[in-house]
Amino acid sequence: MSSSNPSMALAASAGVAGLAAGVILTLGALGPAGRAQVWRRVLSSAGLGGNTQLMQRLDPSKAIHREWLSKMKAFIFDIDGVVHVAGHAVPGSPEALAALNAAGKRVIYMTNNATVTPESIAATFEGFGAQAKPEQMMTSAIAAARYLKAQGLEGRKVYVIGMDSMAAELRLRAGVVTFGASEDANKGRPEVEAEFKSKPMDPPLEEVAAVVVGADYLVNYYKLARAANYLRQNPKCLFVATNPDPRAPLGKSAMIPAAGTLVQALATACGRQPTMMCGKPSKDLASYLLESEGLDPSTTCMVGDRTDTDIEFGRSVGMQTLWVESGSMTLDEVEAVGEGSQPHFVAPSIATLTSLLKQ
Repeated sequence: MSSSNPSMALAASAGVAGLAAGVILTLGALGPAGRAQVWRRVLSSAGLGGNTQLMQRLDPSKAIHREWLSKMKAFIFDIDGVVHVAGHAVPGSPEALAALNAAGKRVIYMTNNATVTPESIAATFEGFGAQAKPEQMMTSAIAAARYLKAQGLEGRKVYVIGMDSMAAELRLRAGVVTFGASEDANKGRPEVEAEFKSKPMDPPLEEVAAVVVGADYLVNYYKLARAANYLRQNPKCLFVATNPDPRAPLGKSAMIPAAGTLVQALATACGRQPTMMCGKPSKDLASYLLESEGLDPSTTCMVGDRTDTDIEFGRSVGMQTLWVESGSMTLDEVEAVGEGSQPHFVAPSIATLTSLLKQ
């Protein structure tokens, strides 16, 4: 530690020593991670913690948290598990969104759910009393379409493991020719044997420019086998995934497998990892959002229910981050990840933002 005033440096050192003495007896009972966290808190209390910001619970009674909210000019919200769960509003979310709008905050929505469109999201919001416009929405399907277009694949064939809504977005926004999706929903092992075992793939391997994988409620053995053959037999075929989410909330306690489950199954079968992961936590997508919307990361907050997608997405470009307990991860799981991957703030739900604005 350096200081222009030796007595101040000595006093600070003595303060650290005093704080350390207060916890030293506890350290022996903790594991390495626990001991490291205690020391970081000691240093932080002494003003020696550097730029490390420990995860804080948002508290409307604290002036520092109200001041933080006043400085935020924009919020990017994940949707599933944050605004609603299976089409039912998280309690207090419509009011929180309305309060942010009334306070002049920019509100944008970014979902890794590739089965929905901006129009369908806006309609769902309207159904539980929240107002939002399609132009406020970004989905992982739209991000995938932009990636395909950037690769110059207009007019090329793309195999889809996903819902028809995602295939439609790819055709609309990237100009590609899609096949698969619901067309292959009722096929199984007999069709795999008949179509792949002794005759060439149809369409031919060299004509398929990409395989795009997103959430697919009609996924089956045939789809995985067909996609795996295109990817394994043609190294030039792009492997595009919409997002890595392993699961999504369904109701108050149930979970369902999400797109990441299918991505990993296909990666195992074809022996390749995705060429591009288009949704959160893509840093490229985060940078694109900030630039296209004219946002400053220091006054923009990413709000989500997963650390490995939402929070990583925000932190990758220097945004503030808020994790809420209304979705698919528990607080224990969040506390178990490294501090560099933890959110800046936690709250039971986005309803806390309403309380902060009212104080």
